[in-house]
Amino acid sequence: MRTIIMLQWITTYIVVLYQSIDEVTGLSSGAPPSTCNDLTPRHKDTHSATSYLPYEIRPAIEERSVKITLGSSQGLPFKGFIINARDIATHQIIGKFENITEGIQPIKCEADVDNTATHTDNQVKHNLLLQWVPPSDYEGTIIFNSTIVQDYATYWIGVESPPITVLKENIELSEPSIPLSSTQRTTTEPYYEPMTESPVKSDQHHPIYDGCGTIKSCFGNNDKCVDDKSCTAIVGVKVKGEKYIFELLGKGGSYIAVGLSNDNKMGDDSVVECIKENDTVSLHMSWNYGRDNMRNSTPDGIVSLEKTSVENGLLYCRFVRNGKTVIQDEIFDLIEKNYYLLLAAGSKLKHTSEVGFHDIIYVASDTPKKLADIGKIMAASDAYIRIHGALMIFSWIGLASIGMPLARYYKQTWVKSQLCGKDQWFAWHRFGMILTWTMTLIAFILIFVKTGGWSRETLHASVGLATTILVFIQPFMAALRPHPNTPRRPLFNWTHWLIGNLAHLFAVASLFFSVRLTKAKIPRWVDWILIAYVILYAINHILLSIAGLVVAKKKVESINTFPMKDLRMRSVIASSIKKDAPLAGFRKIILSIYVFGIALFVIILLVITVLAPIEDSWNEFIATISKY
Repeated sequence: MRTIIMLQWITTYIVVLYQSIDEVTGLSSGAPPSTCNDLTPRHKDTHSATSYLPYEIRPAIEERSVKITLGSSQGLPFKGFIINARDIATHQIIGKFENITEGIQPIKCEADVDNTATHTDNQVKHNLLLQWVPPSDYEGTIIFNSTIVQDYATYWIGVESPPITVLKENIELSEPSIPLSSTQRTTTEPYYEPMTESPVKSDQHHPIYDGCGTIKSCFGNNDKCVDDKSCTAIVGVKVKGEKYIFELLGKGGSYIAVGLSNDNKMGDDSVVECIKENDTVSLHMSWNYGRDNMRNSTPDGIVSLEKTSVENGLLYCRFVRNGKTVIQDEIFDLIEKNYYLLLAAGSKLKHTSEVGFHDIIYVASDTPKKLADIGKIMAASDAYIRIHGALMIFSWIGLASIGMPLARYYKQTWVKSQLCGKDQWFAWHRFGMILTWTMTLIAFILIFVKTGGWSRETLHASVGLATTILVFIQPFMAALRPHPNTPRRPLFNWTHWLIGNLAHLFAVASLFFSVRLTKAKIPRWVDWILIAYVILYAINHILLSIAGLVVAKKKVESINTFPMKDLRMRSVIASSIKKDAPLAGFRKIILSIYVFGIALFVIILLVITVLAPIEDSWNEFIATISKY
């Protein structure tokens, strides 16, 4: 009796095990013949997806056969499929598949003919090519019908091709069709498994970088940090059906946030924030009202927090967002529409625990895209910012720093030489200051075009605006200057001097403030370069002022030597005007050294500004040199 019971138990176990194996492995080895008619996967406790259909069948006519491409115009991968052609009128399976390639196998449905095709394994597939041939005596209209499986729980039944008319002489498409590319294009991974990240050691990269560009889209604070796994801030996006899985990682900040935008600027953007509160991370939604961000309530079912961590100075969170949401009465349809990504990180929170200014990172993607279309997301160009900075440096550190001392200390130098009919000092002063005026206005216009309005960087923007207004006045004031020896000439001289020096002072102060700008990407140690420049500028003024005092003293002594009654005094004074003032050689040496120093500062600052972030450019340069 015990033996019989044991045999029954073993038999039952074997049957259950076999059925379990069949359920697990049946899909991976292809659809069974029993699915030929309804094309329905035999997946337990699942049903066909009703959401946006990302796949299609594209036919192309080749003589007496049809080549079809099965896949996604976006390159969306899939794991399984079954396909056949049916007559529209009779619903009978027609034709057969030939030249079967690797990963595809034929099935005999309703006849001893390979009239249906399916997959052979559960490997990820992209845009498969199949060849179908109709019977030699067949005439009629057929449609290719398919089921495409994204993963075990996500599949679409009834993926149809355009109608195809088959005649004995030829085959015609009832409507035009453009073949899909058969070249594999990496795009979003169709399935998602919850990940359990282990703590990140200081010498290892964070798991958020795993799969970037292959199973998910990643966007970092610059175009190289994703490859180098060194981003200060990064967002990764992975898609499963209508669920969008976002991962955010930031270094050393109090918050990191990602926004969906219709352009690459702040304003009317839906933002999701991950905020560090002590040793925990909370998830919030907010809205960009122009350049202001305000917290709003998070409606149920729109986003859900899945995982967080605060380790080794890294703030990490993972949340899921629905593909279609309504925020602030605006529909955000990630499935159908393209969006820009805005990535921001900051070190401070407001008193209400809301995000503060993004003083660590703020970057926007360069183009809008569907987040399901995997690929490297590039940052928007900051060329306008680089040009703006370069123009201001060249103008105020370079031209103005040389042109202004020329007008103050070199009027009695090179007196016997002229340029374009003007004294040397005046010609070079006017040339430098006109260039400064022109470049400042161009830089001002460029940054307004880039930002689209008033900058949130109020100190830099305000001082820069003051510089632009003051420098704009100068050439008009110079054009209206009174003639020498008129009563108003001293007033003009002092006013012109004051406005010019204030403009220069504000311009240099604005450069100091720019070092603290998030968008400028300039390291803080540039402050020391600017301080060294200020020291050089001050030393130059001190030396030339001392030389001027010495010259003035010599002139007084010379005048006292000849009493005013002496008629020869006029000829002495007249002859002295035609000569360089005393210490001309000293002033020329000082000018040569000073111009060399200014040129060196300009070159260094231009390189840092144009190649910012300079640390990344330097590391890339070292890596390139090391290859040789």
